[in-house]
Amino acid sequence: MLAANKIDFQNIAIETPEALATLRATGKLPFDQMPLLELDAQNLSQSSAMIRYLARRGDLYGDNDTDALWCDMIAGAVADFAETAIQAAFQPKPEVAIASQQARFAKFGPRFEARLSSNRGAFCVGNRLSFADVVLAEALSSYLEWLPGLLSDTPHLNDLYNRVIEHDGIASYLRSEQRYPKAGDDYVIDAARVLERALPSHFPDADRFVAQT
Repeated sequence: MLAANKIDFQNIAIETPEALATLRATGKLPFDQMPLLELDAQNLSQSSAMIRYLARRGDLYGDNDTDALWCDMIAGAVADFAETAIQAAFQPKPEVAIASQQARFAKFGPRFEARLSSNRGAFCVGNRLSFADVVLAEALSSYLEWLPGLLSDTPHLNDLYNRVIEHDGIASYLRSEQRYPKAGDDYVIDAARVLERALPSHFPDADRFVAQT
């Protein structure tokens, strides 16, 4: 969404428990949770709120209340859809991650395709780019990392995905180092280490980062 707004930004990863504690001590996290977006002299929390703030800021919320309603409904469905891809790296085997994503896409993919078809195929809402298109394309990008041929039977979704990633700001972001690579074991381990949580049970010594009492 920052890229869609053509806002220059720096993506800063939290790499140690100490760095997270230091950030929390600043008081910048309104609910003591990541992520944090520092923008317009504000400390923004909660991903869905950030997305909608940027949508309003960049005129990406449709042209009327009905468009805005559809943007919100689609974004809500996308959040449910995206969860399976987000959890893929935490699965015990690639085959399990792929199967769960295939099942999830089988549920949601036809619904997204039907919405695009009913809206003449080009965009999710109205006749121009909205944040619904951006978040849907972002979720699809995570699926496509695991299932490159996923969109072969959903031409409207395929066209939308390509249209979004060819947007000037988004294309530039996707080519940059700001875009994180596909999550794998290193990501899972880093997350557990920073948050001092247990690893998934299929990892050896799954409690290695849990604080001892």
